[in-house]
Formats: sequence, structure tokens, C-alpha cells
Amino acid sequence: LAILESVLWDAVPSFLRKLNSQCVLSLDKALPLDHVPIHFSSWMGGDRDGNPNVTPKVTFEVATTQRLQVAKLLLNDVVVLYKELAICKGFSPDMLGLAAAVKVSYDRRELYRRVLGHVKDRLLST
Repeated sequence: LAILESVLWDAVPSFLRKLNSQCVLSLDKALPLDHVPIHFSSWMGGDRDGNPNVTPKVTFEVATTQRLQVAKLLLNDVVVLYKELAICKGFSPDMLGLAAAVKVSYDRRELYRRVLGHVKDRLLST
């Protein structure tokens, strides 16, 4: 599980930023936001080709543990971002729509914090 944090959470985004910079430099074109240049898979909890210790229960437990770890990592990043954001006056229509969809919030005028606070609350309930 340490791989999730040290490699997937930290190193891959750094690599993708460098890849994007190189694409801009070499091709004069950024990577599309929906482009997925790297695909991951894991055998953890899925080694069912003869290992009698890997049962459906084990697979479920491993998947649940990984899901919770990623939710905690995301929560930490959301909390940091929430603390770093300041009041802003210019918002995109998409941001205005997201903020309007959040019905309960302590952040009435700070729309980024309003949305991130909602994301944080949802992660905490995960």
C-alpha cells in the first residue's frame, strides 16, 4: 500500500507534468486533459490462479483498504488546498454552478472553499 502514496500519488503527477511540458516544448501542444498515457493494475488480492489463501473476501478487503487509503490521500490534498485558497472575485460558469449546488456550507462568499468543503465532507463520510 505504500506504493499508492509514494509512487501513484506523488511520482506519477510529477511525471505527467514533465511529460506535458515536454509535449508543449517539442510539439507546441499540451496533453489533452482526458488523455491517459499510463494505465495501472494490481494483483494485490487478486492472485487467484491457484493461491488458496486469496479468496473473494481477501480481494474485497484489499480493494476496500486501497479505496480508503486513496480517499485519505485525496482528503489531505483537499484540506491543504482549502487552506491555501483565498477570496476570488472571478469565477467560471462551471464553478458558479458547482457552488450553487452546495446547499449547506459555512463558506458563503468563498466559492472555491464552498465546493472543496463539500468535497471534504463527502470524503469524510466515505
